[in-house]
Amino acid sequence: MNNQEAVFEKLNFVYDPELDKSVLEMQFIEEVVIQEDIVTVVMRLPTFWCSPNFAFIMAEDIRDRVMELPWVRKVVLNLKDHCSSNDINKGVSEGKSFEEVFSDLATGDLNEVRNTFRIKSFMARQEHLLRELKNFGVGNGLLSLTIEDLKTHPAITDQTIVGRYLTLRSELGISNHSHEFAFLKHTGVVIDPLELTDYLLEARRTRMSMEFNANHCLGLLATRYQTIIVGEGKELENESCTPTRI
Repeated sequence: MNNQEAVFEKLNFVYDPELDKSVLEMQFIEEVVIQEDIVTVVMRLPTFWCSPNFAFIMAEDIRDRVMELPWVRKVVLNLKDHCSSNDINKGVSEGKSFEEVFSDLATGDLNEVRNTFRIKSFMARQEHLLRELKNFGVGNGLLSLTIEDLKTHPAITDQTIVGRYLTLRSELGISNHSHEFAFLKHTGVVIDPLELTDYLLEARRTRMSMEFNANHCLGLLATRYQTIIVGEGKELENESCTPTRI
């Protein structure tokens, strides 16, 4: 694997927090430039006013994941065409936190935002796996399946979904030992079989909302980069925005 491939492999594990799709899948990465031990990542988003909170999370994760490569000394983030490009690029490249960059507007911990969307991603991935198992014919024993069962069950056709689901479990503090129940609430509590129908309905709503938003963002991105000039010759960069308060 060459250096360029290694960087893209790392980027594939950086997710849009709201959509639970990788920045590569969402086509947010425009270019990667490698100059010896310095990696510049050029990122673009669907609109000029995409939430600076989410943009910062992705930019921060890009920096942290690429820095895991032993040969990388520095990651330069170049978020383009965004209302907070300058602040985010400078802050992330200098290793600053969201609160340091937006000290006049940040009213909470960005990790709270991360965790809110981590729970939604967990529910969406879990619903996908449960649906595949139910469609396969797994019935009464659904909630008694273990992590080991999940990794080897013939109903699961895409193990990358299992991998992401287990990562989210771990981030939420839920054990991933092979003998543990595969399906628990995000708090680690066992799902009551009598509640399963309602639980799945809520999880399905969460998944469908995320998938709709992802498709909408892809459409906006495609439209935006056909032309970014609007109005009377004014570029989108002339607009302004402020970070969502957290």
